[in-house]
Amino acid sequence: MDTLASLLNKALENINILNTELNKLKSSHQLLTNKYLDSCNTITNLQNKISNLEIRVNPDIAIDFVLLEQLMIKICQENPNNLGPKGPIGDTGYMGATGYTGATGCIGANGLTGATGGTGCQGMQGLQGINGYQGDTGSTGCIGMTGATGCIGSIGNKGINGLMGIQGIQGEQGLRGMQGIQGEQGIQGLMGATGMQGKQGKDGNVGQRGDVGVAGKRGQCGCDCKCIGK
Repeated sequence: MDTLASLLNKALENINILNTELNKLKSSHQLLTNKYLDSCNTITNLQNKISNLEIRVNPDIAIDFVLLEQLMIKICQENPNNLGPKGPIGDTGYMGATGYTGATGCIGANGLTGATGGTGCQGMQGLQGINGYQGDTGSTGCIGMTGATGCIGSIGNKGINGLMGIQGIQGEQGLRGMQGIQGEQGIQGLMGATGMQGKQGKDGNVGQRGDVGVAGKRGQCGCDCKCIGK
C-alpha cells in the first residue's frame, strides 16, 4: 500500500508539472500568435507603401549622372520661364476669418479581413527515453502518535413516531365441536392386607460416668475486708 501511495503521489506530481508546462506553452502560443498578427499588419502596411511608391516613382530611372543631366536639360528646355532665381518672400497678409466647418464625410467601409494562414505541419514524435533504474524502497516511517479522542457528539432529536397501521378485520368464529361422550367409571380395586407389626428392640446400655473436673478458683471481692478465707 505504501508503494502504491508513493507511486500515486509521484504520478500526481508529474501531472502537475505537465499542467504547468502546458500553461507555459499556451502562453507562448498566445504570444507568438499576437506577434504573428503584428507582423502581418506590418507586412500589409509595407506592401501598401511599396504600391504607392511604384505608382508615383518610375523604377526605370536609375541614379545615373548622365540620365540626370539629360533630365535637367529637358526640364530647362520645356520650362524656360521658371528657371530664374526666386524673389524675396512677400509680407504675410492678415489672417482671414475661420470658415465654417464642413460636414463630416461618411466613414469608409472596413477593409477585407486577410486570409488565415495555413496550419503548420506537426513535428515528428521524439524517441522515448531510456527508463531509469527503479530506486530502492524507502524505510517505513515511524508510527505517529494516536490523536486525542474526540468529544462525543450531541444526541440527535428523536424522530416523529410512525403512524399506526390499520387493524385487520377479525375473522369469523369457527363452529364449536361436539362434546365427547364421558367414559364409564372403572371398578375399584381390592384393599391390600395390613402387614404384621415388628418386634420392639432392646434398650441400649448406660455409658460410664465421666471424671469430676478440677474445681475453679474462687473470685475476690472488691472490699478491703478479710472475708476471703472465712
